[in-house]
Amino acid sequence: MTTIQDMISSAIRNYGLNTSTLKVLEILPENAHGDLHFKIEVDGVCYSARFVGSDRYDHDVFGYLTDDVLVEQMRFCDYLNDHGIPFMLRKTPADGSTFIHFTWDNVHYRFLLFEWIEGEHITHCTPDIAYKFGVLARRYHDVSGSFDSPLPRISHLVGYQKFIGMIQSDLDSVALSNEDKQLLQAYINQSEHLIKCSFSDAPDFIMQSDLNPLNIIWGGHDDVIGIIDFEHIGYTDRIECLAWLIKWYSRTHGIGSSEVSSFSAQSLLRGYRAEEFLTSKDIVRLQSLVWLSGCLNWGFVVGALDILNERNGRSQSELKEHLKAYQLRGEKLLALLT
Repeated sequence: MTTIQDMISSAIRNYGLNTSTLKVLEILPENAHGDLHFKIEVDGVCYSARFVGSDRYDHDVFGYLTDDVLVEQMRFCDYLNDHGIPFMLRKTPADGSTFIHFTWDNVHYRFLLFEWIEGEHITHCTPDIAYKFGVLARRYHDVSGSFDSPLPRISHLVGYQKFIGMIQSDLDSVALSNEDKQLLQAYINQSEHLIKCSFSDAPDFIMQSDLNPLNIIWGGHDDVIGIIDFEHIGYTDRIECLAWLIKWYSRTHGIGSSEVSSFSAQSLLRGYRAEEFLTSKDIVRLQSLVWLSGCLNWGFVVGALDILNERNGRSQSELKEHLKAYQLRGEKLLALLT
């Protein structure tokens, strides 16, 4: 019978490591993508061992993680480290390739190995934490602006429009009361209006990874010592990036809470020195983007689709509460930049 130890041992042989000293220290929680992630130790050195699957999403709204995309993402990781951004340091396979293809129990993975970064996640954000992260995010984005890649330059607005299409398609095909249809249609209309408010005919595209607090490692003096996300690296507009940061780093009660603080939002903007480039038109756009980041995300969409189709134990009777919860969240998010 094969074990996790056997699987990891077989993978790290491709890195020229001494498999006899391998220790599996921790099995990290599974994520929505189905990737496998372990903290391991080899010859006294700790690593992050990642088995990245091929079929990672039920939808392609924000694109697939192909081999070519993964190669570009690793090139960007190296670039960030070369320019003083505390990103994950990857270990190169013995043959000099970017990563290895690896099959185990008839499942195909791309295997990657990074140096382990020891620290803590801070998800209960204070104005001070938000300010410090704003400073780092500005450095990160300024460095990113000089990186050139063949990856597509696509606005998040394209993904939001696809989300609306998914909901609208199911709304038109299921049996639902007129009142509930009107409520959901009003939410869709509001989303479409805010997408129009968020449009830019001259987006400032930069490379970006997922900088939410669960991907940030802090040290003992409240300094960022590591950024650990790579699978979401791709081009996006700088102000769209800033909207996501405002949503995440204004949360006062943790990543799963919808409680937000305008003080923390403003602190992040000060740390980012946003006043250097944001115009009054950009502020209106940013406010709309913050709403979309929290109220037209995959959490809202998959919940709405499950309710409409009565899947995963959900009932159509839950639609009003689902919409009400996100409407309240939206009001709080819009107020952050008032």
